[in-house]
Amino acid sequence: MASSQDSLANALKNKTIIQAHMRQHQSCWDAPLELDSKASSHPIQVFVRVRPLLERDIESGAFSLVMVQPPRTVHFTHPTNRWAGGCFATKTYDADGVFDEETNNDTVYNGLGLQEMIKQALSEAGHEFCVMAYGQTGTGKTYTTTAIEERLTADVFSLMPETNAPTLSLTAFEIRGGKAYDLLSQPPHNPVQITSTNGSSSTYPGLGRCSVSTKEDLVTLLGKAKELRMTRSTVKNDTSSRSHCIVTLRVEHASGDGSDIVIVDLAGTERSSYANKNDPERVKESIETNKGLAALKDCIRARLSTSNQHIPWRSSKLTMVLRGAFEQSSKRSNKLIVLACISPSAIDSEDTMGTLKYITPFQLTGDAAVDAVKHNTGGSSRLDHAAEWGYEDSVAYIKRQLPKFAPVISRLLPDPSSSLVSLFPLSSAELLTLASTPAPSEDPDASLLDARSTNQLRNWIDAYHKKLAGLQKRLEEEEQRKAANPKRAIQRSGATKEAQLLRSLDGLDLGANDTGFVTRIDRMGRVVRVQVKEG
Repeated sequence: MASSQDSLANALKNKTIIQAHMRQHQSCWDAPLELDSKASSHPIQVFVRVRPLLERDIESGAFSLVMVQPPRTVHFTHPTNRWAGGCFATKTYDADGVFDEETNNDTVYNGLGLQEMIKQALSEAGHEFCVMAYGQTGTGKTYTTTAIEERLTADVFSLMPETNAPTLSLTAFEIRGGKAYDLLSQPPHNPVQITSTNGSSSTYPGLGRCSVSTKEDLVTLLGKAKELRMTRSTVKNDTSSRSHCIVTLRVEHASGDGSDIVIVDLAGTERSSYANKNDPERVKESIETNKGLAALKDCIRARLSTSNQHIPWRSSKLTMVLRGAFEQSSKRSNKLIVLACISPSAIDSEDTMGTLKYITPFQLTGDAAVDAVKHNTGGSSRLDHAAEWGYEDSVAYIKRQLPKFAPVISRLLPDPSSSLVSLFPLSSAELLTLASTPAPSEDPDASLLDARSTNQLRNWIDAYHKKLAGLQKRLEEEEQRKAANPKRAIQRSGATKEAQLLRSLDGLDLGANDTGFVTRIDRMGRVVRVQVKEG
């Protein structure tokens, strides 16, 4: 894997080409996705916040590789360096909401919908709301969660009911190196045990709970917790938070039950190539941090799956603490908001890619969330189940992923009842014939493609058919494995072979996570090909 210095040197060397590539990609963006009016009812929502370029980025000559398309899309250009040249591919990620580097904290707070959650927690018991900041070190997680806590403090007391007001209390602790420490104890950092017996809820022997009567009480306690949290200098950040910080505001109602508002500032992630440059204690901390984050991903993925009812929350101390945000219960409702903080800088391109890949499966529901991770397919914004595609979905797919077919869509899909699934049984020759034959509504003498485009289409159809044959072979091999061992099957039962093949092409294929333009250069830095990544 290339070092950050190599990646930056490659990006700076080809800055003009990369920026031209990004402008070209931007020129053919699809219409922006609208905000989902039903998203607030989803158990898990994902948001992305892009920090500004920092002074160290500017001094090193780094530039932004991220373009935000409000309100829901992030486009990330990933430069790779090879001995024979390089490749600049733009990947598209969709979220419930995105915030660019110009977005202030008030807009982020309002965009996350936290005020409505506070109203629910204050008015009735039985809710568990969790806001979690994730990302590499130095991307503004602590900055963002601190701002959220400040605004939450103001809203809690301004929205407090005048009659039958609930009582408030606060806990705050950190998890580092597999151990937990109370941030509000006297003396500080009292050890906390995280335990669970016979499937009951997690308990925390040694953790103190502080009552909160006024806004000033809450401000003082939150400030103390932030001050006592462990920070250390790392390769990437002089004041990196080396622990997971969990702050819980308990809202207790007269019924004896209550609601919880949990703010989680996760430890900054670091790739092993960076972590190994730290001292042995920091290396151990990084290993434990990564274990916890991997367990967290498994729990969220299991929560979204419709076929897997087991959530492996015992896998780490972190997931034991956050168990209430994952499990489904008839007595309590839960809501998890994941805020991914990313850097736009070319210095951090690999870490940014890692963060976006980490959160991608959280955007899916049902078994698609499991399949996407099993196929390692983070990055594609086209992860819908292809068997459910209609005419409009098929047209949109052709325009984006199969652009050489775009001029002849009316021939491939002649009526609104057509879909891309119907094209799979066709051979290369049949596909070319269909694309070359005017539809009944066309002028028979008119040609939608010139000779050069027709030749390109012919060559591309051959390549496409070979790819289709390869996918079909892989599918047949998987079906054989499924017959031998049903537990290892990854296909959704009941799906037709054509639908499964199309699903492989719609982004759930190991090599099909690039979207948009791909620019390739040779070892001399000359552009040798600009194309649209297909599949």
